[in-house]
Amino acid sequence: MRRFTLFIAGLFLLGLFTAGMKPAHAAEGSELKGVTLTQLAPHVWMHTSTGMADGRPVPANGLLLDTSKGIVLIDTPWNDSLTEQLMTQINQQFPGKRMTDAIVTHAHDDRIGGLNTLYKYGVKVHSTKLTADFARKQGYARPLGDLKNVAKLQFGDMEMETFYPGKGHTEDNITVWLPQDKLLFGGCLIKSLETKEIVPTPGFYPDQWPRAVQKVMKRYQDISIVVPGHGSPGDGRLLPHTISLLKENK
Repeated sequence: MRRFTLFIAGLFLLGLFTAGMKPAHAAEGSELKGVTLTQLAPHVWMHTSTGMADGRPVPANGLLLDTSKGIVLIDTPWNDSLTEQLMTQINQQFPGKRMTDAIVTHAHDDRIGGLNTLYKYGVKVHSTKLTADFARKQGYARPLGDLKNVAKLQFGDMEMETFYPGKGHTEDNITVWLPQDKLLFGGCLIKSLETKEIVPTPGFYPDQWPRAVQKVMKRYQDISIVVPGHGSPGDGRLLPHTISLLKENK
């Protein structure tokens, strides 16, 4: 049974106002055993799940896109169990629709941990060649590796663009742009406004990271919503905020 969590939705709306955004679309959260969906735009939801990193629980965000041809996922939850729960949520909230495609933005567990579940359901998983190679080295079946540095994609009635700006949080991190909603999924390349420091992670590039964010800022200058890999969505200020954090943490 679907259970709507008004408290979560209220916190999300409060976060939007705190970040200076105009919530043009109502945000409503629904929760199922640790997987939360929060609506950001008419056909766009943020999925949030919590996994363990360095011995502590860490919520991570991805996107769920309701297109005319089916559901498209941006990044999996942390593991196969959570991804199965997300599939159950999709069946309940979008009856008659199946997930056709997924895009993974880099090869960390909070992005690819549910790959085996996606393969079980016959989902096509798109990534850069670099992410596909990293995923295979970690023991996953290899994603398609079909995304170039800039890839313009069309899934039914929804357009999107993936962009590789260079090394930053990881060697392979990409962003996803939804032009119709002016929404940027920054993934772990972009930090939320409540993030106060950059925590070093294996394989990050602090010296090149600011340049990568600057490339994203230059490419997408009319942003309404930015979704970070962790923490609350906001507006375009999340990008210079990320650069400031990187300078402070040198």
